[in-house]
Amino acid sequence: MKHRARLCSTSADEAGRTIRSVRRAAVTLSLMWLTGLNLRTAIFGIPPVLPELRHDLGLSYSASGALTAVVLATLGLGSVPGAVLGSRLGAQRTVTFTSIALGLAAVARLLPPQIFWVFAGTIALALCVALAQPSMPVLVRRWYPGSVPRVSGVYSNGILVGSTVGASATPLMDHLFAWQATFVLWAGLALVGGALWAWLTPRDDAGPGPSRLLKSIGDRRVWQILALFTFQNIAYFTAATWLPFLLHGQSPFYTSLVFLCVNLFPLPLLLLVTVLPWRYPLSSGFYVAAGVITLVGSLGLLLGLVELTWLSGFLVGLGCGAAFMAALALPPMVAGDETEASAFTALVFFLGYFLAFIGPIVAGWIADAGGTITAAFWPSVGGAALMALMGLVVPRTMARKATGSDA
Repeated sequence: MKHRARLCSTSADEAGRTIRSVRRAAVTLSLMWLTGLNLRTAIFGIPPVLPELRHDLGLSYSASGALTAVVLATLGLGSVPGAVLGSRLGAQRTVTFTSIALGLAAVARLLPPQIFWVFAGTIALALCVALAQPSMPVLVRRWYPGSVPRVSGVYSNGILVGSTVGASATPLMDHLFAWQATFVLWAGLALVGGALWAWLTPRDDAGPGPSRLLKSIGDRRVWQILALFTFQNIAYFTAATWLPFLLHGQSPFYTSLVFLCVNLFPLPLLLLVTVLPWRYPLSSGFYVAAGVITLVGSLGLLLGLVELTWLSGFLVGLGCGAAFMAALALPPMVAGDETEASAFTALVFFLGYFLAFIGPIVAGWIADAGGTITAAFWPSVGGAALMALMGLVVPRTMARKATGSDA
């Protein structure tokens, strides 16, 4: 009887530990999603309030445009230092400090003299985002070694939701209160997320590793992932930049519907992909399908089918979102270790953000030369076609070297 009682007690203890482990994993996964969201809300909340901010602060149009330009430059330039910081400080601690600093920088934009702090705070929050991003794939690989594609997909979904929420909820908050309230809202969310991350996520149990940046520059896989990441960025940012011009003269309701189709409505389908038993980041068919879907949507925009812009926008958002999610999962899947995953991610973000804006710039030249807005969507068409083409080759070479993950 005593032996049976001990067995029952042991089984109960093991069951309790299992439940606690599952609960901790679920909480950690939720915080990874929330962190992804916070890495985008404050950034995508800037453009909707630029008209009011320009009026209240007396900024020129050039200065207003520079406010968003410095964000993109900082996101690129800060990625490589982010990988170095993560290897020295530890990935979990890096995300903790940068998340809290992100919230402080976001609210610091309201300090006097406000003209100075709007720019300084914006640069600081973008730098916090850039410094945090290379550490996240490290933690995905460390905390969920058997579910890298799914967990990375959840984190990527948080990023996509953050972009959508920042762009769509900010105008509503601005209308109800003021643009200052939006700064406080996104700052508060970042601070809460950072505090919960510091409190509830596992501490770093691995010592900092050496930076692998220089060695990774010569790794062919970095450039292959970069190609997938850049082509989908070119297709997306070109379409997003020139859609307002194509929709000029349409009703506000229809314009809002189109942007919801681009940014919000694809999200449930993209989230569904993360729970399917499928190594989608290593699937040629996945990238080809994403490229073809984006290509069809881009062709609809190129042809100027305004009545079907909602459908074209949805296809561009779905295809580019799928490719973004898969490309973001590749570094932790194919890297040999955590520091290599961080280096891969940093280099892809560093070059990918800069190269992506070739699309909108070239689109402007084409529109000026051709005299029509629809011609500006040619880079989206080209980016989508190249995305599908690279999808035929890259995943197959990646699959042969992928380690440390399952379906």
